[in-house]
Amino acid sequence: MHEDLFRREMLDARKQRWLGSIRLPVSRMGWPMAGLALAALIALLALLGFGRYTRSESASGQLIPRGGLLNVSAPAGGRIARSHVVEGQTVARGQTLLEISAELDSPALGAGVGQAVGAELALQRERLLAERDAIERERGRDTDSLRQRIDDSQRRIDLADAQLRLRREQAAQAERLSRQVQPLRAAKLLSDVQWQQYETTRIDSLSRVQDAQRERLDAARELADARAALADLPRRLSERRGRIERELADIAQDDAHNEGRRRIAVLAPRAGRISGWALTEGQAIGAGQRLFSLLPEHAPLQAELWLPDRAIGLIAAGTPVTLRYPAFPYQTYGLQRGRVAQIARAPLSAQDIRERTGRPADAPAWRVLVDLDRQQVASHALQAQMRVDAELQLERRRLYEFLFLPGVLAPNASAPTTTQGDAP
Repeated sequence: MHEDLFRREMLDARKQRWLGSIRLPVSRMGWPMAGLALAALIALLALLGFGRYTRSESASGQLIPRGGLLNVSAPAGGRIARSHVVEGQTVARGQTLLEISAELDSPALGAGVGQAVGAELALQRERLLAERDAIERERGRDTDSLRQRIDDSQRRIDLADAQLRLRREQAAQAERLSRQVQPLRAAKLLSDVQWQQYETTRIDSLSRVQDAQRERLDAARELADARAALADLPRRLSERRGRIERELADIAQDDAHNEGRRRIAVLAPRAGRISGWALTEGQAIGAGQRLFSLLPEHAPLQAELWLPDRAIGLIAAGTPVTLRYPAFPYQTYGLQRGRVAQIARAPLSAQDIRERTGRPADAPAWRVLVDLDRQQVASHALQAQMRVDAELQLERRRLYEFLFLPGVLAPNASAPTTTQGDAP
């Protein structure tokens, strides 16, 4: 009855109490490790809340003087006949820099093709000049001849007028005589034979009058022709002279083209200093080949960079740029600084970039100019056309935005550079 007052488990526990109680051991590092984990969690939350990342874009380019680097190309293919400048020389606008010869030798002609063509053009020019001088001599001779014709025609007209008056008088006398003898014929005092003689004389006098009129008309026509020829003489001679002048102009143009093909002078398009000169006399060059560059005098250098589309929307004037010059390793000389000064309004095609810079390009890119904080590295002066690598800082955001708002990064963006606090 007594045992039914308690549960069997309690009775069993009292029987085993003499064995002692069970306790789990606690490590002495437990609390420090818990504190360390809490601190790490707080630091992580602080990093996510206050840390920032900087998105950057890599680019490459070269140093150019402010105002632009002017590349001079060959206007035609040929060989360098003569050079007038050397590397680093300062030249004025319009100064002759070099001469290119495009002369082709011909064994059949025994000389250069251009030389033979020039000799033939010279002969044609001499013949035309002689013909032009002959025109001036012909002007006076033809004028005198036509005036003589006019005088002769006028005298013929005067003679024809006098002869016409005489023939008319003779015809009038023959007509009067015919009328006077007509009554004699009616009275049978004049035979038919005699009457026929009087009629023949009258008709013959009338025919002579017509001959005299015809001769006067011929003389008048000749006079009119001579006067018209004299009036038209200046026009005809002017047309001949104009034709000769046109032919001389064509010969002069052909001669200029021939001389241009034989020897072409390359002039300085603007004042500046020669850079990248690597030409020797006799060297063969192709049309459009880049020969050298012209640098403006005393112009500060800028970095010319080429950026893809994914970066151009997030930069503006004043965007900081980190620069590295392969000529001056950054491990020794450190990183250089600059800021964006100018951004192109439209991209250039890959072909335009290759023609402009001579650098490989396979996609359109935007031209960006960067002002340099310093024009030298340590004690070394920077030179135009030095290669430069750059990092442009595009945007800065909180780390939690990077974790929870991944869309803020473009799919092709460069990997972010994580920084603590506000340090870049």
